[in-house]
Amino acid sequence: MIENVKIYPVFNLWGKRTLEIKVFTENGIYSASVPAGTSRGENEAKEVSVPRALKIFPEIRKNLIGLDEKEWEKLDRLLIKLDGTQDFRDIGVNTALAASVAVARAAMNNELWRLDGRKLHADFPFPVSNVIGGGKHGGGCDWQEFLIIPHRAKNPFQAARTIIDFWTSIGEELKKKKLLAGRNLENAWMGRLDNLRTLDFLSRFASDWDVRIGVDFAASSLWNGKKYVYKGMGKKLGPEKQIDFIKEVAEKYRIYYLEDPFHENDFKSFSVLTKELQDSLVTGDDLYCTNPKRLALGTRSRAGSGVIIKPNQIGTLYQTKQVIDIARRKGMFLIPSHRSEETGDNWLADLAINWEAPLIKIGLSDIPKFNRLIELWDDIANSRMAELP
Repeated sequence: MIENVKIYPVFNLWGKRTLEIKVFTENGIYSASVPAGTSRGENEAKEVSVPRALKIFPEIRKNLIGLDEKEWEKLDRLLIKLDGTQDFRDIGVNTALAASVAVARAAMNNELWRLDGRKLHADFPFPVSNVIGGGKHGGGCDWQEFLIIPHRAKNPFQAARTIIDFWTSIGEELKKKKLLAGRNLENAWMGRLDNLRTLDFLSRFASDWDVRIGVDFAASSLWNGKKYVYKGMGKKLGPEKQIDFIKEVAEKYRIYYLEDPFHENDFKSFSVLTKELQDSLVTGDDLYCTNPKRLALGTRSRAGSGVIIKPNQIGTLYQTKQVIDIARRKGMFLIPSHRSEETGDNWLADLAINWEAPLIKIGLSDIPKFNRLIELWDDIANSRMAELP
């Protein structure tokens, strides 16, 4: 039984204010803090300010005390009812998710990977990590993230080690060539290179290290309503030209993972690219915003073969599970993802295992999530790495 609930104003890894919620039960104390995103889709659920969350929390607390933490889905539905809107604009997605995860941790005694109670074995995800940045996250590129996937790793430790060593190595090379401009807010390197020169640079290293390449294009930030504007490359592309350009780049550089290559409402272009690049993972983030209605709409035309899962785009773990269920039925790849403004909490690592996701996006500022995967590899019987095509 939930005996008490407290809320705290805390700081994320970048010194910005966020929320932590603690749930007190007869079995222990369980907490969760929530991240925020710098690049947010227009269909994401809404945050409230920290002062407002603190002000309205006594009413939420009153409704949670006395409930059975093991009935976490029931509690999540109560949070949805207390908010009364379609996008958590009243109590805030940040408040709702912190409470949802803290209660789920209480239900599972901090073993969130057991959340659905069906685990004869555990498939571990391969990390997808941003090593060179651009776009809104900072850097010399129009595209937001240049990623690597250590798909040959035998365990989470080896995967993390590969990413860290790769990141260190390319940083040294950028510095040596006087192309290094610093680090961005995800701890990825910022280079003085445009999109294609960055891919030229990265692909040489990827071949030596035997890792796969990914790009988060964050194309909504390039879209002006009519064309995609590439300031760094001095060009503007309409939707059809954008399809041709992305396809050409993907084939030339053998890009395995393509995230948000088109703006957040262009289901049609996602469908075309998914059909034409069947060996690549065309992934929607802003397109879907972890929203079951948008995912159901997109899967009718197979707009993408993968979907980013960010619980704070929708609100609670109960609502996130609805998205997971749709994606599984439609055979889509699940990619749970961090946010650019993280807190150091590691609950996403557990959930990635629980959801049997083959990939997880983790930044170089997210060492706690890497470490949690390494711990669970030794703690869970019958551990194995996921299968990738």
